[in-house]
This record gives sequence, C-alpha cells and structure tokens, in this order.
Amino acid sequence: MLHRFGFFELDEGARALRLRGTAQKLQPRVFDLLVYLVRNAGRVVPKDELMDALWPNLNVTEASLQRAVSLARAALSVGGLENAIRSYVRHGYRFAIDEVSVDAAVPGFGAQESNRAQALGFAKAKDWHGAAMVFERLDADGQLCAADIDVWALAVECQGRPAAAIPVLTRALAAYVAEGQPNLAARAAVTIAKLELERSAPAAASGWMGRAEALLGDMEDPRTTAYLLWMKARQVIFQGRAAEALELSLQSHSAAHACGDPGLIALTLVYMGFYNISLGRIEQGVSQQNHAAAIALSSNVDPVFGSLVYCNILWSCRTFPDWSRARQWSEGFDSWSEASYATIPGTCDLHRAEILGAQRDLIGALAAIDQALPKLSEEEAWSIGDGYRVRGDIRAMIGDLDGARKDYAAAYAAGWDAEPGNAVLLAEAGQVGVALAALDRVLEGASWYHIQRRGILLAHRMRIAAMGGLRDIAAGALAELETQSDRWTQPAVYALVNEAHYLLASDNEAIRFLVLARQLWTSAGIEYHAARVRLELARILMEAGDIAAARTEIAAAERIAVRIGSRRLQMMAAEMQPQLTSTPPSHLIAQG
Repeated sequence: MLHRFGFFELDEGARALRLRGTAQKLQPRVFDLLVYLVRNAGRVVPKDELMDALWPNLNVTEASLQRAVSLARAALSVGGLENAIRSYVRHGYRFAIDEVSVDAAVPGFGAQESNRAQALGFAKAKDWHGAAMVFERLDADGQLCAADIDVWALAVECQGRPAAAIPVLTRALAAYVAEGQPNLAARAAVTIAKLELERSAPAAASGWMGRAEALLGDMEDPRTTAYLLWMKARQVIFQGRAAEALELSLQSHSAAHACGDPGLIALTLVYMGFYNISLGRIEQGVSQQNHAAAIALSSNVDPVFGSLVYCNILWSCRTFPDWSRARQWSEGFDSWSEASYATIPGTCDLHRAEILGAQRDLIGALAAIDQALPKLSEEEAWSIGDGYRVRGDIRAMIGDLDGARKDYAAAYAAGWDAEPGNAVLLAEAGQVGVALAALDRVLEGASWYHIQRRGILLAHRMRIAAMGGLRDIAAGALAELETQSDRWTQPAVYALVNEAHYLLASDNEAIRFLVLARQLWTSAGIEYHAARVRLELARILMEAGDIAAARTEIAAAERIAVRIGSRRLQMMAAEMQPQLTSTPPSHLIAQG
C-alpha cells in the first residue's frame, strides 16, 4: 500500500518513506511502527497492541516503544509533521493530522474526542476565547495531550495575555517530555524564553534557553533548531552584537528552509533584514523584510509568528525612521492583527500610535498609546519606556508640553531614553548645552535600538547645535552623516540637515534651505513638521515684506494643524496673524 500525507509518501511494498520524492532513513522497527499507526489513523492504538505487533514473542519495555516513537517523530519533523503522532498518557498513540489543508490521512474524531475537535475548530477559526475555554474544561478532566496543551497556550497568548501563557507552556513542556518528545519540549522552552524576554526578564529567558538546548541535545530537528537559533540571535542583538546576531540568523534561516515551514522562513528572514539594517546594509535589509512580509501574507502562519514579522518591520521603520515604508505596511498590519487576535497586543498599539502621530492624526495617536501603555506594563514591559517616549512626542506636537516632559522623565525612569524629543524641548527652552549632552549620551549606546536611530539622532544634534550657533558641533554631526550617506537616506534626516543649514546660513541663502526642508518633510508625509517649517518660512517672508507668500504659508499650516489636531501649531499660527496686517508690503518697503 502507498500512503500519502503532507509532503510524505509511505510505500509499504518498497519499505520506504519519501519526502518530496527523497528517501528518508528509517530503522526497520521504526518503519513498521509508522506503517501500523498510519493504517490505524484516527484511532488511539494501545501500547500493548503496538508492542505485540512490533516485537512479537519478545519481552520489551515501554522504553523501546518510546524510543521508536521518538525516532518516527524526528523523521516526520523534517517535513513539518512532528505533531502527527499524538501521545496519550497511560493509553497509547494516535496518528492524526488535524490540518484540513492536508489532503490525506486526516483522521475522524471518535465520540470521545468531540470536545477536542471543538477546541481545535475554535483555534482554526481564531476564536481564541472559545478555544481556551474548551481546553480548560478538557484539562480539568485530564483529556489533553501535549500538543493540545500547546494549542491552548497559543489561544491564551492570542487573547493578549502572553504572561498567562507561560504556565500553560510549562505544562506543555512537561507533557512533551513525558510523551518522549524532547524536541517539542525544547520548542516550548524557546517560546517561554521569548515571552520572558518580552516581559523584561532576560535572566529567566536565558534559563529557558539553556533548558531548550539541553532538551534538544544532538537531535536533528530543523524546525526546533531554526526557532532556537532565531531566539539566540534576539538575545545577542539586545547586547548590541549585530554581526553575531546576523550570523545566527543566517543559520536559523537555513534550518527553516530545511523544514519548509513558511512561518519560520518568514520569521528568520525578517530578522535577518533587521540585523542587516542595524549593520548599515539598508537596501539588503529592507528587501529581506519586505520579502518576509509577503511570505507571511501569502501563508497561513500562526498569529504569533505573523505579528513578529510585522512588528519587526514596523520597529525598523519607526527607529530608522522610514515613515513612507511604515505607512505602506501599517494599514495591512492593522487589518491582519484585528483578524488574528482576540485582543490587540500592546506593541501593535504602540506602532499604530507613533505612525499615526507621524502622519496626520495626533488625537487618534494619543488614544492608541493610552490604550497600549497598560498592556505594555503588564505583558511587554521591555518596551514600556518606548511607550512613554512616543506619548511624550505626541503630547509635544499637540501642545501639552508639561505632559510631554513628564512622559520623557518616565521613559528615562523605565531605563529607556526619550530622545530626540526631550532634547528638542530643552533646546527650544534655551538649554542647548543640556540638550546636546542628552543626545550625546544616547549616541554612545551600542544596542540595536541606538544603532538604527543614529542617523536621526545625528541630524537632531546638528540642528540643535545650529540653534545655539555651535558651528563646530554641527559640522561634526554633518561629517558623520555624509561619511555614511548611503545609510541615512530618509527624507526626515535630510529635512533636519537643511533646517540646520538654514540656521547657520547668511540671510541671502537661508530661505532656500528652509524651502527644501519643507519639501522634504512633506515628501516624508510628516505633516506636523511640514507645518512647523511653513510657519518659520512665513516669519522669514514677513520680515522680507512678502506678505502674500507669508499668508499662503500660514494658511496652509493652519489647515494642517486643524486636520492633525495640533493646538500648538494653531496657537503659533494665530500669534502670527496680527503681523500680516502690521507689516507693510514689500513694494512699499522698497519705495521707502
């Protein structure tokens, strides 16, 4: 008989297991075990029955059976079906492929498994609340195997409660060990490490990674290996070792390709792009991230992997900053998150807030960040400081400067930094030296977060130095930007550079730099700064007596201010209105 399931063919006559046509090595007894289970797909085969079939007339222990099952799972894991052999403690094993997309060997559920089928059905429909409730009820009756507990943990995490998923995953890990599946136990340990890292508990994350490596040992399991290496790279990049993180990501991506899992392929590829961006290989990194997102969109990846892919891209866009690209991905990400999660994670709200703030809706951005902060404090504490920084920037653009200063202080108190927004407020208050010192402290940072933001921080350093007339400091910042001009190509960076040139230029040259800065902010889609520069341009035009041009700039800035919800810009424009009538036209100045 010839059995087909997933990408496998099990040929009884030839005694061969093939994956995409390539024969896989199997010990004779392991092959016999697989044949017996596949023939009885959908039925829990008692352990005694299996031992009698595989070792007739021999006295063997359950350890021999567990070893054969473990080897069979390892062979199936290469093709992504390590969950096909389910264990039932004190009962036996069942061959079951529960994915409806696989067109062979899909078992039916017996009457005793109707509740389990219901739970899995809820999970496939992304009804995470329903799935978690049924799994919890089944668990109380002792009806769950390790794979069921694993899906239960996913359902809990997708309800926006990643911390609550940790004890469930710990249960899954223990069950996998009891069922003789240490590679799957290792995978659960990596997920726990991921959640602990996001809770700002790096020591706990390292402990679980050590547990994962010990469980995996020398087993050949590309899927678990890819996942483990991906997580190791994340730990390394947090320490600022981008080159080492990239090397680990290359290894994890290779392992992901070996198992053919599109979710893992997308996940490892997007982080490879992230590390390349950190190292200054912008074009290559952006291309890899875009490709990863396309894979995730076109594949049925689970919500956690999918959100990691999108989250990584938007983090890069926000920190780099590449607002044009952020806009292109953010709308699709919002729709994807709403369709995939019961409750949107805090980091998703954080991304939405900063992108909205950079675009055209400060009030919506403030609502999004206010929604994000409680979630971040409870579930993703590592990014709570960045949440305060983003809210500070939004409040500053709205006009709540006292609120912005409080948020910047909270960001620093949380171990983050609040730059460049904090430095800008300091410089506007006349404290240029203090502002530059704050920027310099951040520029000394070596983490991925500092490396990716270096261009925008240097551009702000140049502009703030120019505000204080500190030409040497401004020239030093510009020199570094020009040395790596292929790395800092964002319109926002060059808008700030042109603002600095405007501040340092003679009267005859100044206006052309300001006009270029306005155009660059507009092309970047950052309306607040485009309007801010328009008002400064209007001031220069009024001083030159060009009232008609100044009036046009002020009117445009007012329209933007109303549309995005910036009281600060509206007040600045209102303060300039009287000057439009008190300043004589330019032709009268010339006659005088």
